[in-house]
Amino acid sequence: MPGNERIPQKCFREAARAAGPWLALACALLPVPAHAGVQSLAMTVTGMTCPLCTRGVEESIRTLEGVGSATADLGTGRVQVEAREGKSLAIQQVKERVVMAGFKIGSECEVVATARFALGPEGRITLRVPGTTYAYQVLEGGELRRLFRTHPGLKGEYVVGFRIHDHPNWKPAAASITSFDVLPAAAAAPASRAGPASAAPGAGR
Repeated sequence: MPGNERIPQKCFREAARAAGPWLALACALLPVPAHAGVQSLAMTVTGMTCPLCTRGVEESIRTLEGVGSATADLGTGRVQVEAREGKSLAIQQVKERVVMAGFKIGSECEVVATARFALGPEGRITLRVPGTTYAYQVLEGGELRRLFRTHPGLKGEYVVGFRIHDHPNWKPAAASITSFDVLPAAAAAPASRAGPASAAPGAGR
């Protein structure tokens, strides 16, 4: 546009009115990202003694919004929940459905989610799941050290497998990394040279 001429606000309003229905349609047709929030959740459930028990757990979880599939194994007591593509699982809601069905959950659960890392005071590392309120202190371990070696600054987003360790005195809860896969945006981001440090759980829940 020549010079510093300003377009009258009236023009913006008229253009917005004309494009409104088409803009809404275009947004609805945009593809949903495959990586979004919590993609899967696995946990051990006790008290399932027959096929009716496993079916009850599965059906209770499947009615939650965003759930693509739920499978309960009678022999191992393992319940595996997968999110619908482009959706995120609500961890606490899944757990509540299991309890409502009359069963107990083990103290730990395994999660696969899109995640970002933050380096905080004293070198503590926090894992956060974008688009949710989930945040965990990261415990030092073999996979975390391997992640630091390959991506020293922990910049960008990753698909991270981690085990949640709940404890009344840990706030936020702690997580240990079990696997990771860097997303393209993270691979392209410049890495800083921060070194790894142990992230011990803090006080409180």
